[in-house]
Amino acid sequence: MRDNIPDAAPVQWTVGDSADEDDIARAVALADTDSTPLRICVCTVGGGTMAPVLALTGTVAAADFERNVLTALLAIRHSAAAMAAHGGGSVICLSSTAGGGSFPFMGSYSIAKTALEALVRVAADELGAHAVRVNAIRPGLVPTDAAKPGLIAADETQRARVLREKPLARVGTAEDIAEAVRYLAGPESSWVTGAVLPVEGGNHLRRAADLEILARKVCGDDTVDRALRGQLPERPERATAT
Repeated sequence: MRDNIPDAAPVQWTVGDSADEDDIARAVALADTDSTPLRICVCTVGGGTMAPVLALTGTVAAADFERNVLTALLAIRHSAAAMAAHGGGSVICLSSTAGGGSFPFMGSYSIAKTALEALVRVAADELGAHAVRVNAIRPGLVPTDAAKPGLIAADETQRARVLREKPLARVGTAEDIAEAVRYLAGPESSWVTGAVLPVEGGNHLRRAADLEILARKVCGDDTVDRALRGQLPERPERATAT
C-alpha cells in the first residue's frame, strides 16, 4: 500500500501472535526478500501489570515476562539471522522508564523491562560481528488512543504526579519516540549498539513517580493496605494489566 505517494516504500503486513515462533518466522520471511532485504526490526510488543509485589502471582509475572521479553527474543533471533545473511541491520526494542530502576507497584513490568535491556546488551555483543546492531529506547509517559480510562495517561492527577519527576515537565508524543527509532534505525547511529536511549523528559535523573493512588484504583485499597503491612492479599487475582 503506497497511498499514491511517489517513491513510497511498499507496506505489507501479516496477522499473527508475537509469542508464536512460527508466526514471527513467517513475518520475517515476508519482509526479507532478495529485492528488499530486511534491515530494520522494531520490537514494540509489551505491557505490564499494576500490583504490589506481594500481590503478584507466578502466572502474572510469567505473562508479563513473555510479552515483554520472549516476544523480543523471537523477533531478534529471526530478524538478526536474516540481517546477517545480507550484511547487517538494526534491531530496536522498546523498553520503558520502568526498566531503569525501581518502580513500586509495577514490579513485574519493571522486572520484564530490565530483563529486556539485558537481552539487548547480550544480543548486541554477540551480533556485532555480523554488523547487526541491537539497541533499546526507554520511553516515558506517552498518551495514546490506547490509554485506558483512569490510568496514568488518561488521569490528570496521576499525570501531574508523573510530571513532577521529569525535568522537561511534559508528557511525550508518539513523534518523540518515532524520531528516536529513526535515529537508531538509520546510518546516523552506525557506531551505536547495546545502548539504551532514555526518551522520557529526564525521568532517569530523578525517581519513579508515586503510583500508590493508581495502584489503589486498580487493585483496591485492601490489596494495597495488606501489601504495605507485609501481608499477602486475599484476592491476588486483582492484579491488573495496564
